[in-house]
Amino acid sequence: MAKGKWSFIHEWTIYEYLMARFEDGTLRLKKKIEGGNVVRKDKWVKVYYLEQIIGTDFPDIKKIQLSKNNIAVPAEVKFTTSRFNCHKGKKHFKDFEDFISKHGIIIVVSHDYLPPDLAKYNIDVYELDKTDFISFCRENFSRFLSRQIKLHYETKYWLMYQGPNFNKGTNTIKPARESHIWCPTDNLTGFDLAIGDRVLFVKTSGASTQKVQKSYREHNEIYPDWILDEIWVGEITSTIYSRYEYAQIKSYDYQNTRLWKNDPKRNNEWRWNRVFEFKPITVIKISKKLSNLYKDEYLKPFVDALVEVFCYNKSRELSPIEYQHLLEKIR
Repeated sequence: MAKGKWSFIHEWTIYEYLMARFEDGTLRLKKKIEGGNVVRKDKWVKVYYLEQIIGTDFPDIKKIQLSKNNIAVPAEVKFTTSRFNCHKGKKHFKDFEDFISKHGIIIVVSHDYLPPDLAKYNIDVYELDKTDFISFCRENFSRFLSRQIKLHYETKYWLMYQGPNFNKGTNTIKPARESHIWCPTDNLTGFDLAIGDRVLFVKTSGASTQKVQKSYREHNEIYPDWILDEIWVGEITSTIYSRYEYAQIKSYDYQNTRLWKNDPKRNNEWRWNRVFEFKPITVIKISKKLSNLYKDEYLKPFVDALVEVFCYNKSRELSPIEYQHLLEKIR
């Protein structure tokens, strides 16, 4: 598990949890992916052998045995499945081939989705007992839990740009405002977007990305002809799935089923490779100049966030108070 977004303490927190529970005979794992396929019913397995974890070189665990009769296999530990990237690049390629030949598995705190180019290897994915892991963190690493694990228990409010796929479909493919499925931007993971969160899908007109970006960067102003047309508010009703897993859950042909009108493939992989579901809450028709909204101190944070969403194709979070001010003042 390489250093990066998750700090070094994350690795050893997971390692210490695994070793502690193994030593007291209570370590169990939930199988989430088996042979590349989604496991639809909970399937828990007891860990019978776990070699002492002594470093962070790939793979993290040299030998783990998941039943009395099974052979011990290597395992790589990640916070979420989507963080697995040991099959990419030259650094771990030979080690990864050896990992596959020994039927290596992935162990995660929380399974979100398989990276699309990993599905072909049919790797099994196991998830920790999250409730027990959280209890372990509370007992031993409260600061780690509160500041770094990023599980959230209160509603979050996310700003996303509608784009053509939100509003345009075909005879056989519904636009997202009707199908109620969307692909999150790359800066969002399952630890950011959760069931019950609100998403504000925003539609604007009157200005290009380049004009908005230039006006905002060079003059700290909002391009005068940029207009806010609509805010479509939805509530998240699913976790973020990989598209491959979503296809299995919904029982459709992954390779040949388009989900949106503009749904390109690159190197035989779908460009929009993650999916979440949402339900409609309300639609607010507006038609107001964003430059005028920007002058309102209560709406300025919303417009600042919208510039980033519009210009850089990222999702931005609004605080609860910013969300409240927006709904109060925009209607």
